[in-house]
Amino acid sequence: MNHLVNITRKELKELLTPGSVLSIVIVVVLMMAIGTMVSAQTDDAKNPSAIGILNGDVDGDSGTYDQYSIECIYHYYETIYDLTQEEAEQYIIMMESEYGDDNAIISEMQSKGLTSALIIEPDYSENISNHIQATIYEYYIFENQGMMSSVTSSIADLLIVYVSNSISTNLLTELTGDSDYAIFLENPVVNTNCDSSSSISYTYINGKLHSGVTPFEISTSMMSQNLMIPIVIMIVIVMIGSIVISSMGNEKENKTLETLLTLPVKRTTIVGGKLLASAIAGLIFGLAYLVGMMFYMSGLTSSVGGKDLSEYGLSLNVGDWIVIMVMIFLAIFCALGICMILGAFVKNYKAAQTMTLPISVLAMIPMFVMMFSSWESLPTVLQVAIFAIPFSHPMMVMDNLMFGNYTIVIGGLIYLVIFTIITIALTVKIYKSDILLTGLSQTKFAKMFSKKKKSG
Repeated sequence: MNHLVNITRKELKELLTPGSVLSIVIVVVLMMAIGTMVSAQTDDAKNPSAIGILNGDVDGDSGTYDQYSIECIYHYYETIYDLTQEEAEQYIIMMESEYGDDNAIISEMQSKGLTSALIIEPDYSENISNHIQATIYEYYIFENQGMMSSVTSSIADLLIVYVSNSISTNLLTELTGDSDYAIFLENPVVNTNCDSSSSISYTYINGKLHSGVTPFEISTSMMSQNLMIPIVIMIVIVMIGSIVISSMGNEKENKTLETLLTLPVKRTTIVGGKLLASAIAGLIFGLAYLVGMMFYMSGLTSSVGGKDLSEYGLSLNVGDWIVIMVMIFLAIFCALGICMILGAFVKNYKAAQTMTLPISVLAMIPMFVMMFSSWESLPTVLQVAIFAIPFSHPMMVMDNLMFGNYTIVIGGLIYLVIFTIITIALTVKIYKSDILLTGLSQTKFAKMFSKKKKSG
């Protein structure tokens, strides 16, 4: 046991160097900073933005449809953003440019700090009164604000839709003389899009029927974890795999591996110490990345909205998180076993770099699949293929625990344990042989193949 502890401690010192730890800390801090920044931008985007209004009918009376439309815009700001009329006036800026003079309109928008404006045509009220479709033009000044650049245009579109619906209801009321009947004519069939207060959507989740929720809202709420877990697992496996293979290449190149193998220590202990230390380092890196990704994805998806998953029985308890950590730990063990087997056949550090490709591909395949699909929705052939890749299981364990797919979880745990045992056994066998030091060229199989080739 003392030998195992000493080897594990030695490997951890080599893996958890100040440089590697500092790089992880920097990446996590950057992720958290980006997530906080994006979240702040999203919160700002939810606040009311200023919009310019230019009424082309300068001689219009207060009772005409152009004035009614402007009142609707005020009402929208007061209702949606919970503002008083005085507060709404700070965001609704009346413009004085001449209708049709584009340069003057843009110049006034720039002078007043506006990025969007609605221009009402001069014949607006007359056209509506004569049952002719009227036009409200949209003017924008593009400012590159990343993914928030489209916010101003979406608000302008919503305002036009709101004005159009309000005028439609008003016209129907005039025709029928009944406002309730007018509302009915405008929306004869009610759904959640028209009336969000009506809980008329039902979704069956985990054996229970829930009202007021749709699969889209559930999927939106789960978007963060569906993207986060696969990415973190892939990063950790590729990073740790590269470190382990490169470390073995360095040990061979510097002849330190030969010294280690001559010590009076069982090869099983050497393999176990190396794997245990690398797995602990991988778990530490994984948890660090997980925290960073949680901040990053939380900021990235905060504008999308969603539901509280715990209300629908889609939450995780302490036991579930323990299962997730165990599965991540075992997956790292499996990756390290594969890496040590591959690393046994490299001669130096340079050759080790080429051996990281297989482990990277095996980690990326389930990552992309799990980000855009689920194991249950895959064809049987792909299900078998994904199940066979050990890194797939920690990527999909969270969803399986939430939806009660315990058979897949238990099957995955058993598979990971078996895979780990097999890879450790193969690694120990390689460490007990001469392949580790002499390479493949000195094995019996290689010699027989070489003799046959010469005789031929």
